[in-house]
Amino acid sequence: MKDQSNQSNKGGEEKVKLPWEAELEVKDLINPIKLRRIRLVQTAGAILLILAVGVFGWWLFFTPPSGEKLVKEMIAAAGGMDQWKNIEDGNFVRTHRLYDEKGKVIKQSEETFFFKNGNEGQQLLIKSKTNEGNNVVVGRDKGGFWATLNETEVDPVTISKDLEFMCDGEGCSPLCASEMALYRMSFPFKLADYGVKPRNAGTTTLNGDKAILLDVTFDPKVGHDRWVFYVDPSSKLIRKIEHYPSLKENVQPEEIFLSDFKKAGNIMLSHSNKYYRSNGKILEEYLISNVKFNSSLTPEVFNRPQQLSMVNK
Repeated sequence: MKDQSNQSNKGGEEKVKLPWEAELEVKDLINPIKLRRIRLVQTAGAILLILAVGVFGWWLFFTPPSGEKLVKEMIAAAGGMDQWKNIEDGNFVRTHRLYDEKGKVIKQSEETFFFKNGNEGQQLLIKSKTNEGNNVVVGRDKGGFWATLNETEVDPVTISKDLEFMCDGEGCSPLCASEMALYRMSFPFKLADYGVKPRNAGTTTLNGDKAILLDVTFDPKVGHDRWVFYVDPSSKLIRKIEHYPSLKENVQPEEIFLSDFKKAGNIMLSHSNKYYRSNGKILEEYLISNVKFNSSLTPEVFNRPQQLSMVNK
């Protein structure tokens, strides 16, 4: 008689599941080359993932900002574009000091610049004094340039040249001094204008401290000169400006060193611009003081006095 118990055990026997480690060992013995390739691919994928994360992290935290991004950071540090655009008018005093080679002041002059922004452009006015203490006013209205000396009408070009309000450039106007003062005061905000091409040119050392170089050129329709700004990496404020009048090689730049940063309203401004001799000694300095923005200047402030003619229009 057959053993029924044995037959029933064989019929109900369950397949035993091997642990995955043992199963992998069996598969390794059966097809070792295929599994080795799979492991190589897996290892390579993990390495590539680690490299990708590393490259992204380096790009995110260590790549220097583009010129455009640096300009945005500089504008934010100076108070923000909205605050700058909200300025409708203002006035400030500029003191010019000329030094001899020993660092002694040999000449000093003072001008008060007035400006008003409007849809028809910027209105400008300069008030100053001659060496003899005579009052000088130079302005421009719809009739053209005008000037007074002790409230008596004088030629605006002649008096502006005498007081060094005008440069040697072709087409220079009697209000050139105020135009350039406001233009330089408008940095870094002007760097966001149409046609400006800012480029982060790396880093350098300025008076022992690290500085970022911002190299600025323009669309040919906008300008043909070049500006280089030395920017503080921490504060994003401009410490030095180099102005090259052309893009030609071997052109000597005008070098301006900025310091004494203080807020005027909501705008951070340099209140001292210095120029140095080749031997490192100071040559001249422009000091800014009594800055007043949005002082509610009326358009009539810029008009010539009624008793003056319009011969200079």
